[in-house]
Amino acid sequence: MDNEKLSQDEINALIQAAGASSSNANANEDSVPMLSDIEMDAIGELGNISMGSAATAISTLLGKRVEITTPSVAEAKLTDVKKEFKGKKVIVRVDYTKGLNGTNAFILEPHVVAVISDIMMGGSGENVNDDLDDIKLSAVGEAMNQMMGSAATALSEIIKKQVDISPPQVEEIDFDDESVNFPPVYDGEEVVEVRFKMKVGELVEGDMMQLMSPSFAKQFASFLTQTLPSEMGKVEEKQESSGSARTEHIEYAPQTSSQKKAPSQPVKKVEFQELEEEPHVPASKLEALLDIPLDISVELGRTSMTLKQVLDLGSGSLIELDKLTGEPVDILVNGKAIAEGEVVVIGENFGIRITKILSKKERLYSLK
Repeated sequence: MDNEKLSQDEINALIQAAGASSSNANANEDSVPMLSDIEMDAIGELGNISMGSAATAISTLLGKRVEITTPSVAEAKLTDVKKEFKGKKVIVRVDYTKGLNGTNAFILEPHVVAVISDIMMGGSGENVNDDLDDIKLSAVGEAMNQMMGSAATALSEIIKKQVDISPPQVEEIDFDDESVNFPPVYDGEEVVEVRFKMKVGELVEGDMMQLMSPSFAKQFASFLTQTLPSEMGKVEEKQESSGSARTEHIEYAPQTSSQKKAPSQPVKKVEFQELEEEPHVPASKLEALLDIPLDISVELGRTSMTLKQVLDLGSGSLIELDKLTGEPVDILVNGKAIAEGEVVVIGENFGIRITKILSKKERLYSLK
């Protein structure tokens, strides 16, 4: 009997194996996906569209080409995300207030933020200091406001519903501090992370991560997925009621005049909505004429001559005009004077610098 007793090492090994089995069982329970594959694809597609619009907005703001890559979407634990980052990062919180309800957190590299803020404050974005003060954080906050505002507009066009955001809240936090409050958004442990790369011209390239709660992610994805179940339900219902999709298709196939049957549904008279006359907008008519070419000429001066004087003109003859030296010349459009100017030389050509011009209304009436 004593020979059948387990040693302490064997007992410890059994305890560890039991603990590992329990952990694996818990891991399997926790590994149930929060989002379906369709929802993950929808989030990626919407993120690609909205961030494409955001990249265009910030490119215009900075005067430099900004590229944001196609996103990758994954589910994660908040504790794992926190462990992934080291040192200081910039957190941008964006609240959706209309059309979508919820909060997103963006994690940006300090160097990317420093470059963007330097350009916005008139700098070149080169050799910038990564130390961020309130002014730099405020500048990147305005940049994110423009980006996310443009992204919200792009979403509005997709879902045919207005999407609004509140002004972004920006702060710098240190992930090396164990007591750091990250992110200041979610109460749960599960999050959906969307990863991008942002490149500002040839100056800087860095990672950007977007975090959202599972409930917000499902709401976000529903804009592309919500129509699919309803359409599939209609198809299934149609097939069940007819018994066969093929039979129903044949029944409603185009028929010759000898094969036509009486309609199963009562025929109603078509009622057309009354057409309302659009208000007269003169400006729209003017815009339709803006591409019409016009002849522009410059008049140095005028004079009157008799027929005999004209016939006596020859090579080397001089004609005295009614303009004095230094007086402005007249600028004509289709023979109508609209401005005055002075003659200048541009390279090897003459040009006219406008010194006086009629108002738009006066110019419009002068062309009649």
